[in-house]
Amino acid sequence: MIFRHFLTSNNESNAFIAACGETHRALLVDAGAFDRSMAEFLERNGLVLTHVFITHDHFDHTDALRDIARKYAPEIFSGSGHAGGMATRTMGHGDELRIGSLTGKVLSVPGHTPDGVCLRLPGMVFTGDALFAGSIGGTPTSSLAEQLKEGIRRHIFTLPPDTELHTGHGPSSTVAIESRHNPFFV
Repeated sequence: MIFRHFLTSNNESNAFIAACGETHRALLVDAGAFDRSMAEFLERNGLVLTHVFITHDHFDHTDALRDIARKYAPEIFSGSGHAGGMATRTMGHGDELRIGSLTGKVLSVPGHTPDGVCLRLPGMVFTGDALFAGSIGGTPTSSLAEQLKEGIRRHIFTLPPDTELHTGHGPSSTVAIESRHNPFFV
């Protein structure tokens, strides 16, 4: 697998490119911004952007979606069926997303947004704003915060401890660190 993290200028959100090393088909996770460094990474590695996965429909994860769609014409996936004012393919818990020989699995983790989804690839999960290093995504009510924490416990903290967690903002972490030290869970 080919993998790279990008810190965007849009609210300091993270974006990630993961690609199949055999087919050179690439996935972009979240599209708050798309800058020259991302396009150069694709070109330098001979990658074709064929898929975009949106963890949740907030501007800092979707603002560049229209431009990306015009330039690369990728399939776009989200938990709600729309993102950034565009129709997307709806993905729910347990659905699989194939990018060449890579297979991702969708994890439903609502709370920060009603249709929040994470994507698990081998050895890693893209959590969007559901889970951060040392925190969780904001929720308007305590019942939604509990729903979010329950989804994290059930679908993320049950993964192997060394699973990397790539968040929507801030640094990456691991299941071991967050399940043992995240103040929202200890």
